Amino acid sequence: MRSAASQWNAAPVLLRGLEGRAPSPGNREIQGDRVELNPACVVGSSAGDHAAIHRLLLSVFHAPSLDGFHASLDDPFYEPRNRLVVKRGEQIVSHLHLTERTTYFGGRQLPAAHLAWLATLPEFRGCGYGSQLLGAADCVMVEGGAALGLLSTRLPHFFRRAGWAVCGRHSHARAGSRDLLAQLSAAGLPPCERPLNIRPWRQVELPALMALYERNQSQAFGAYQRSEAYWRWLVSRKGFDHIYVAFDGPGRCELDLSGAPIVGYVITQEDRILELMADPAHPSAAEQLLARACGDAIERDDHAITLYASPGHRLLELFERSGGAVCRSEIHQGEVFMAKLLDPLGFLQSLCGELHSRAAHTGLERPCELGISLEGEKCRLVVSRRSVKLARGKLGRSYLRLSAPEFTRLVLGHLDVGEAAACGRLRASTRHAAEIARALFPRLPFWRSPLDELVV
Repeated sequence: MRSAASQWNAAPVLLRGLEGRAPSPGNREIQGDRVELNPACVVGSSAGDHAAIHRLLLSVFHAPSLDGFHASLDDPFYEPRNRLVVKRGEQIVSHLHLTERTTYFGGRQLPAAHLAWLATLPEFRGCGYGSQLLGAADCVMVEGGAALGLLSTRLPHFFRRAGWAVCGRHSHARAGSRDLLAQLSAAGLPPCERPLNIRPWRQVELPALMALYERNQSQAFGAYQRSEAYWRWLVSRKGFDHIYVAFDGPGRCELDLSGAPIVGYVITQEDRILELMADPAHPSAAEQLLARACGDAIERDDHAITLYASPGHRLLELFERSGGAVCRSEIHQGEVFMAKLLDPLGFLQSLCGELHSRAAHTGLERPCELGISLEGEKCRLVVSRRSVKLARGKLGRSYLRLSAPEFTRLVLGHLDVGEAAACGRLRASTRHAAEIARALFPRLPFWRSPLDELVV
């Protein structure tokens, strides 16, 4: 994947207005009793197409605003050609924004691509242009070296036909601001910690935010890698109201902040906490930043506050104890996350080192083998005490038989093997095959921050 492209930010995710009918071979114009076939082509856009693209998006979504659209063009690694369009003559009738990212996956960095803003003008739906754009996007992703495609949509059935799988869960909690403060006050600070100073951040403190994000997310699953240029773009597009930092020191900081003891930050927008990161060495920083956000919410007369955090984040339990509601579901307000592996067995091959660590950690009895039958392709994972290797061509006695979407869910940590087998979405030839699969492919908290996907 191109080094610059790996830093591109995904445009706001809003995949709607898609045709739900089977593709037809071209664009048909009806003139009286005569039907003329007008072929249309998929091309990468140019800077001269931006105005027409914005008009198309406004006509379909009534968004984004002009400022929001211009903000997407200011992405430091934006390239016009990564907006794929279908043109009928000089008219743009369909559009898809493809951006390339780097995703953390348990200590590894995966080249990924994000699809957004797929739209077709109403009078041209049913012509198969959305499917053509998805096919072209697959080619662009493969040529760019992407291992993984990502998107968010309210029409998952459209993408399932193209091999995409629902993968990832919404993870957030909402509770009363005063109820949260009561819980925080009752718990108090740990004996070894003291109150932190919390204030609005300064631009010169960006390196500290970057370091905290990296410390928290570099071992996560699904989070985006953020370069300094990308961070500056996130800040400049104004997709939030406040950034507060917590630091363990005096109330006033030196201008030379190379060693500033910043131990946490919180990014808020109205009654939502979009991102909260704290230094693991200062566990109470997260609670103190949450208390500040709750205090601000009460001043605005917001009676409740929402926290977006990865599944398993300890603050989600605090929201539950405060009588709040926690969402950890695949679908929320009709929206789901989806993923697609561009080279499924190649991706599995790249995971062999990670699979060996999982086998050792779970105490899996070795040596053993797990075959995988994936839509006509056969391979085996050969697990020994020293390594895990992928051998192609044979299944062996213990194997799984599953579709490409279910395989995607399995290797990305979204699939529960027992549940999938009970529903008939996966077939294990033996009980031992299911046990090996559970050890090698546990459920993972595949999640990314909403700050990366704000519609501006």
